[in-house]
Amino acid sequence: MIMVFSKHLYMVILSYILLIIAVAGAGIALIITHTALILGCLFLIISLFFIRALVKQLNKFNAKIRIFLDAMEDKESMILFNEQSADKEMNALSHSLNRINELLATTKSQSRVQENFYHSLLEEVPNGVLAWNSEKRVLFVNGAALRLLGVESIIFLRQLEEQYPILKDFITHGNVENSFLLQSNSKKQLSLSMNRMKLNSETITLLAIKDISNELNEKESESWNKLTRVLTHEIMNTIAPIVSLSQTLSLRPGTDEKVIRGLGVIREQSERLMEFTESYRRLSYMPEPKKKRFSLTNSLHNLGLLLQSDFENAHIHFILRSTPSDIYIEGDEKQLSQVFLNLLKNSMQSLEGKTDGQIEVTLEVTNKLYIRLLDNGRGIPMELQEKIFVPFFTTKTEGTGIGLSLCRQIIKRHGGNFYLQESRQGKTMFVIEWPVASFILK
Repeated sequence: MIMVFSKHLYMVILSYILLIIAVAGAGIALIITHTALILGCLFLIISLFFIRALVKQLNKFNAKIRIFLDAMEDKESMILFNEQSADKEMNALSHSLNRINELLATTKSQSRVQENFYHSLLEEVPNGVLAWNSEKRVLFVNGAALRLLGVESIIFLRQLEEQYPILKDFITHGNVENSFLLQSNSKKQLSLSMNRMKLNSETITLLAIKDISNELNEKESESWNKLTRVLTHEIMNTIAPIVSLSQTLSLRPGTDEKVIRGLGVIREQSERLMEFTESYRRLSYMPEPKKKRFSLTNSLHNLGLLLQSDFENAHIHFILRSTPSDIYIEGDEKQLSQVFLNLLKNSMQSLEGKTDGQIEVTLEVTNKLYIRLLDNGRGIPMELQEKIFVPFFTTKTEGTGIGLSLCRQIIKRHGGNFYLQESRQGKTMFVIEWPVASFILK
């Protein structure tokens, strides 16, 4: 259509030019030859009218094209030119411009659809993505980045730098080949990596954010398991001969009574140490869970009944909430009951001395199954919160320090996640995230 319109325009312009040349030439010829001076002057005047008509026609074309280009510059796609005028050439031009505008609008619509597709795709990515320009204005941030960083919105990068001052140097001078480890406000371990790209002569920086907390926990658990195996093996091998030798020496005839008592103390302490070491061995030789379908709601309800007298004696109000009312899961009921029993007893210990103690267990299904255990006890000091899942660490005089570590391993073996969400005076909350594929709603 554009080619047809161009041929028409060329023919009109060429016709005007030939007509002007012919009329003006005839007029000049008549004047020079003195054949008809008045007629020659009249021809020259007519040629001027033709020139004016040509200029006017070209100005119409130019004006319409200029309006079209201005509309494109302002990204205005609703402009529509009249194709029903008396001027066929203007109608042809209007039709061509309308066609171009339609194609541009279609291309723009397709680009918008494609942009929305990529935007939706990035929103579904579990890793965070953040992009900003050279003025540090955020061009894009997905929901995962906001969740991982613990912020509601980011418009300028300085908002992120104010919340995480340690990031400022990495963002300003960081190498795109290096990654950066950051602990978020929600205690998540994040791995950050940057990449820079040129887009329309502007430098765009991309920040990829990945939660590596689970990977670190798995490596940490693996390291502790290896250490536990070595320690228990060496300790047991060292203590066993001591127990045997002390028992043999105490049975020898003629042995002094004081020596026998001393050997008895050595044997008792050694046996106690062996029992203590055996409890650690359970960390590294825990059996695989025997999974079957059971009602988690009923199991927790039964634990509440089992501890009811203990709750009453300790002035503790126990609450169990389940949404929906009955939830079934695939797991080892014995191992998981041990986990919940251990957590409930820990909460009871934190409520010692309180007359208004409360323990609340909540089961809630959103995108996952969340099991939350909340108490209003004295809380865990901030400096100890990162150590409570470390094997052998305990603040109790009679504790072995394997309770929470063992609970985390059991949950991990079921494909879940177990962590401390919050702890302060009057509020401590542990959370278990259960895998989506392992629970059934009733």
